[in-house]
Amino acid sequence: MSATDKPGEMSLISGFSRRLFLSTTLAMVVAASLSLMLTVVAFNTGLRPYLLDKARAVADAVQYDVAYAMEVGIPFEEIRGLEEHMAALVKEHPEVSALRVVPSDAAAALTDKSAEQAAFVAKEPLGVGLVQSLRDVAGVVFKTGSVFEMVYVDIVYDGQVLGKVEATIDEGYLDGKMTSVFFDTLVILIAVSLVALEVIVVLSTSQLTRPFHMVERAVNGRAGGDLRQYQIGRGKGRLARFIETMNEQNAHLSTKLSQAINNARDAVLTSRLTVFGEKTSVLKTDPAQKASIIDARIPLFVFCFAEELQKSFLPLFVAEFHSESDLFARDIMMGLPISAFMFVIAVFTPFAGKLVDRFGNKTLFLFGLLPAVSGYLICFLAQSANDILLGRSITAVGYAVITISCQSYIAAVVTAENRARGMAIFVGVLMAATMCGTAIGAILADWLGYKMVFMVATVFALIAGLLGWQMLGTDLPKPEKKKSAAGGSLISTLMRNSQFVLIVLFCAIPAKVILTGFLYLFVPIYLASLDATQSEIGRVMMLYSLIIIPTSPLASGFADRLGKNLWMVIFATIASGVVLLGLYQSTSAAMVLAVVAALGVVHGFLKAPLIVAAMEAAEKSADITRTGALSLLRTSERIGSVIGPVIVAALLVYLDHGEVAAILGISVAVLGIVMAILSFNRGSSAAHASS
Repeated sequence: MSATDKPGEMSLISGFSRRLFLSTTLAMVVAASLSLMLTVVAFNTGLRPYLLDKARAVADAVQYDVAYAMEVGIPFEEIRGLEEHMAALVKEHPEVSALRVVPSDAAAALTDKSAEQAAFVAKEPLGVGLVQSLRDVAGVVFKTGSVFEMVYVDIVYDGQVLGKVEATIDEGYLDGKMTSVFFDTLVILIAVSLVALEVIVVLSTSQLTRPFHMVERAVNGRAGGDLRQYQIGRGKGRLARFIETMNEQNAHLSTKLSQAINNARDAVLTSRLTVFGEKTSVLKTDPAQKASIIDARIPLFVFCFAEELQKSFLPLFVAEFHSESDLFARDIMMGLPISAFMFVIAVFTPFAGKLVDRFGNKTLFLFGLLPAVSGYLICFLAQSANDILLGRSITAVGYAVITISCQSYIAAVVTAENRARGMAIFVGVLMAATMCGTAIGAILADWLGYKMVFMVATVFALIAGLLGWQMLGTDLPKPEKKKSAAGGSLISTLMRNSQFVLIVLFCAIPAKVILTGFLYLFVPIYLASLDATQSEIGRVMMLYSLIIIPTSPLASGFADRLGKNLWMVIFATIASGVVLLGLYQSTSAAMVLAVVAALGVVHGFLKAPLIVAAMEAAEKSADITRTGALSLLRTSERIGSVIGPVIVAALLVYLDHGEVAAILGISVAVLGIVMAILSFNRGSSAAHASS
């Protein structure tokens, strides 16, 4: 979408894209469902025989110990300490939930069905085994049933069966493993689907809709007598060659006409030839293809994906490497890398905005990769929490440069009436990358360890650089030129714009406090205290971004139609505070999941309208450019990002998790209410003055 696109053309492209996305999404959902089902079934059928063998081995160990005791002369009825011994074995082997020795009189009716079940899985036709496994999987995932597995081993002495050792397979262990595989596979499929959709958006626009639109325009123009040089675009396929051939013919006519005009000695003939040239536009050439939002989508997505890989485990990573030589105590140090990351971004963002205006978006995007990759490598080699703090601070420089360059790139190519939708695309890319990165990073941390995740992030950052070098354009509209106020800087201009200041203080900063303090620090620590695994923490945090992805475009479209971006931001700020009260006096992971989901819905209505409301307020000042306004907003938001983890970490030292969430929620809701009162009074005063 560029500034020169016409509404009718955009509607045709949009309609084709929607149909393509719908069919592609349907195909991916079907394929993902089949893949997920077969993966979990294969895990179920493959793991269960091993669990049976493990339980039988533990039971055999007990039987050998009992047999040895009888061989040394201890009667079966007088063996002591057997219960304690079996309890120790159960603790050592989590796959077995219980062990007991059953005397021969009570064991007569017991039968070992485990071998029969294992043989059933191995010998029955594939379809029957799949159906049985699907029943087991459904019972685990949807909690519709329970299956108890028992293994029995005879205790034999002098050819006589004295009893049986009964081993019970831990249903929770098997269920937990199957559930973990189910959701890990689901997360991977969702992430892959989002990546595929991002690629489809770019490919369908750059390789299908836009080239066909260019051919349609060239053919219709040529049929209507328009003989200009038509725009080919960046493609090199058959459609581009078709337009090139047409342009060669038009160029031949243009050359002949120019020669005729130059050789004509009659003024009347020259005038007629000139009129003919103007009528047919044979001497004209279409302007070069304008930059588009599509150019920045994939590079921004890949880089943000790399950056978000560590979000779900960073506080736990810091805690693991904390030592007495580090700068602060463990509780404070867990939140400090997040705060330092945001602080460096806040300090560097204004300079990034100026550098973008001076050197261009593409150059700054590529430059930002140097500190970003350096920070990842420092974290990979870290030996203390201080090293992690340094690495995250260096990465923040690259993140500030890259995000502000992409944000200003998008702001430069959208029209005023589509500004909220353009910012929604920016927010959507960030949220999709956040969702994929957070979830995949948590899974990788479980599989590979914390440090290897930073090496994976390095690889993806380099891929983002390659994509940015190939895709980002340099033909952006020229930056706005506005006169600076006498002796004024961006900060002093900001202080004079009261509406911008109110938006920042009462809406933007509280939103970032919740994001970094609650979601990035509070949630991982709280869930870890509830014995959640790293993958489970990642899935809960992923839900926030997963909900924002579809919600943000709907909210931004509604805001564009309503024209009330500021009030939507105010109500969303109040709601985000109220949502956190759900954790007061609640200690369940399910409630954390519900609060994170509700927060995703609320912030979906906040993110894009907040950017638009701030830009609308900034445009009332004659000496703030669009890039300057964006950099000021990003800088101001980082204040909340910096203080959020520090505030939450300090509160957690003295209060429990529910009290911290309640205090944070009440504070944000009160700020939103104050903003509503001030905005209402300002609106009433303005209406009274105009009347």
